[in-house]
Amino acid sequence: MGLSAGVVRFVAQALGQNDGKRAADIIQTVVLTIGVSMAVLLLAGYPLFTRALHYVMPARSLPVAVSILPYALASLWSLLVVGVLSGGLDGCMRMDLRGLLMGGSSVVYLGFTVLLVPRMGLRGVALAQLIQTAGLAVIMWGVLRRQLPDLPWVPWRWQYRVIRQMFSYGANYQVITFAGMLFDPVVKGLISRFAGLGALGYFEMANKLISQGRSIIVEATRVLVPAMAALQERDLDQATELFVRSHRLTFYVSAVFYGLLGVGLTVANLLWIGHAEVLFVQFGLLMNLGWYVNTIMKPAYFANMGSGDLKSNVVSHLIVLFLTPILGAGLGFYFSGLGVAMGTAISLILGSLYVLVSYFHHAGLNWRKNLIPKGMTLLFLSSLGLPVLSNLGVGQSEGLARAAIFAGLGCLPLLVLAWVNPERSLLFRRGEPT
Repeated sequence: MGLSAGVVRFVAQALGQNDGKRAADIIQTVVLTIGVSMAVLLLAGYPLFTRALHYVMPARSLPVAVSILPYALASLWSLLVVGVLSGGLDGCMRMDLRGLLMGGSSVVYLGFTVLLVPRMGLRGVALAQLIQTAGLAVIMWGVLRRQLPDLPWVPWRWQYRVIRQMFSYGANYQVITFAGMLFDPVVKGLISRFAGLGALGYFEMANKLISQGRSIIVEATRVLVPAMAALQERDLDQATELFVRSHRLTFYVSAVFYGLLGVGLTVANLLWIGHAEVLFVQFGLLMNLGWYVNTIMKPAYFANMGSGDLKSNVVSHLIVLFLTPILGAGLGFYFSGLGVAMGTAISLILGSLYVLVSYFHHAGLNWRKNLIPKGMTLLFLSSLGLPVLSNLGVGQSEGLARAAIFAGLGCLPLLVLAWVNPERSLLFRRGEPT
């Protein structure tokens, strides 16, 4: 995963230097490195995986599990190659093509599943997934060749210097990946320990509601990785200007999104659960705040990835990883599951602020003046206060109609402030760079 993530930055850097041949060499080298090494590992591990299934699967399900194992491993291999090629398209600034291909492949997966399952059972699902991932790898290579004419029909060129240049970046990214993988199970384990599985269910529902919407903003901001990588080679002042504009726009969108989402938590609670559940709303308000600050940090986070300086990103993830169990357990001891959510939100906020302030300092910007962009202080305060005011008294809610009225009253001032903000016209401006 470290090498795949590095493809975005190094391909964009090469294209920023107008060196299409080097960009093609990077993609070929990483595809061959991951493809060959993972093929060897998966083939060598096949007997171990088969033996492991005997220990973890019920006897009646074992034959089916063993029969789909080859499909699963082949799908994994194809998916790793797809990850490299997706990074190549991102590096070429063609996230639109990547999104269309990924979305189209999901439709193909569904179609083959419907076609094959009646005849093959669970093996039909596994075969459908293999067709999806392998077909996506082939088609994505063809699309990538149109962006980089120096790519051959089949990858064959491998260069050690490419791997050597990407090693440090990949190693840092692996630390980030590892820390990110541990965050979710640590939080869930703490809530389960201090509040039980019922509270964990409400936390998961609230957190998922926020994270699904958050992903739209984050993915839109990810374009900064190749953009900053290219500008680092041409114009550092323009790179700083791009960050400032991205920070303003992300701040504006985040304030509107998280403000409206927070205001509507009680309505979501009643629609989803069917009755007023205070814990769901409390979890939602806390995680909404934590992910709010984390999203505002993303332009700085992706700018670091584009520039190749991952130090502050790594430190940020380590701050979150170490503070979450400490604060979560400490506050959870006194406030049960709600205390764990408090500790998690505080950890996210502190880790995110570290990245943001570090980047402002590195770019020579005054973080005290620029952290909250000019003209957005009232919008920011409203996005923090209105969700709390709108959800007061959820335990005594008289029903969905009353909750909807309170939510509407909370949304109105937020929408007015968002409408009169100059960033609105910039956001919806078409045909011009933002």
